[in-house]
Amino acid sequence: MPTNPVPEAVRQLIADAIDSIAEVEAILLLRRNRDRSWSVEEAGKRLYVSDTVARHVLTVLAERGFLSEQDGQFRYDPRTPELDSTVAALATAYSTNLVAVTHLVHGKPAESVREFARAFRLRKDS
Repeated sequence: MPTNPVPEAVRQLIADAIDSIAEVEAILLLRRNRDRSWSVEEAGKRLYVSDTVARHVLTVLAERGFLSEQDGQFRYDPRTPELDSTVAALATAYSTNLVAVTHLVHGKPAESVREFARAFRLRKDS
């Protein structure tokens, strides 16, 4: 039986907190350049996405604890050392097993399906 090329911590991170390849790319771009802040426009150009998409991605990643935001500038600033460590593992997995990571991201159910499942779990536990 072949082993999965993506570590469990990375699989869990994707399942819990990453919804698109644009988010993966944004996390890794800002991580590689952790000493600088990025405007929405700068990040959008580097990620090859519109400013609207870049704003959404960066805002969501800040809400999830990957980035910090100050005065419209975003910077890689993981909420915990554990998150930073898992992002390092994500960077390695993405560079060595691009297809496997991409399949994990694209294979996730839509947010609406996940919200429905969460609501069911909450009612079931009550």
